[in-house]
Amino acid sequence: MNIVDQFLRNNYILAICEDAICKKSFTLNLSHFKMTEVPDLVEKCEVLLKLFLNRNQLTRMPSFMIKFTSLQILTLDYNQLSEFPRELCQLISLKSLNISCNAIAKLPREICQLTQLETFWCNNTGLLELPEELGNCDRLETLGARGNLLQHLPASISRLRRLRWLTLENNRLTTIPDSLAELTNLVHFNVKSNRLTCLPNCLRHLKKLQYVFLNCNCISTYPTDDFPKSLEHIRMLNICDNPVCGLPSLHEKLKEHNNILYESNQQEDVTNNDLAEQENNPDDEDEEYQTDWENSVETSDLDSTDSSSPENNLEDISILIPELSRYITNFS
Repeated sequence: MNIVDQFLRNNYILAICEDAICKKSFTLNLSHFKMTEVPDLVEKCEVLLKLFLNRNQLTRMPSFMIKFTSLQILTLDYNQLSEFPRELCQLISLKSLNISCNAIAKLPREICQLTQLETFWCNNTGLLELPEELGNCDRLETLGARGNLLQHLPASISRLRRLRWLTLENNRLTTIPDSLAELTNLVHFNVKSNRLTCLPNCLRHLKKLQYVFLNCNCISTYPTDDFPKSLEHIRMLNICDNPVCGLPSLHEKLKEHNNILYESNQQEDVTNNDLAEQENNPDDEDEEYQTDWENSVETSDLDSTDSSSPENNLEDISILIPELSRYITNFS
């Protein structure tokens, strides 16, 4: 980038910050600017609820970040962070955090302070493990840790009882603990491209499960007692590209169970059948899972973009109403 372009870019960034300060904006979008540091002006954006810093070149977070105790959404994906910024652990109102695609191999124990967190994405960071303290974030509904180096899951993950979406694709997991059966709200479970050797026993107990990806593992056997009847509640179970798929006995067992994919060419057929069923039954009780299906088909990285609109601004205001109500005086 030449000097003129850099000058124009920096001034544009400052203009965005000044506009947010002047308007007391709840949202600040500084994504895609190739910034190497967060501008000092951001500190004056005191009422921020949403801060988008994804796709820059940040290597650290400023110390003033701890002041944003009302911040609810923060995106830091696709930067150059080499460790988890500990300042973030003091943002106790955070509901959504994305640190994907940074070189963050370890999460701090202090992450347990983020008790309001509902969505946490840490894909492709080189993460070695999930800390036990993550179990304290018991409001989590979405957890994505795709493309890391995880070899096991912490026992505390069974405490995340609100979890609906768990993506652990492309790690080094060899087993799934039976305690995951306690995640009774789980709808989407993706452990594709790991090192599992058998079907997780917890699947039969998770009655809300809709989409399960076990393809591209090392599964060589299947239960002989109640399989596959015990998994009939799962709308789509993908076990393609496992050694077990070559067993003629498996094919015989599954010939009348269309919800289990064991050959790659079945994927398109199941997709079309499922979407056709949704079109014919638009008021079906599983309508809430349609978005889960759409996202299950393609497990690409989350695109953290600002979708701010007047409607979203109204939503931001509604979030603040309980806080503002403390200052309302009743004169009746």
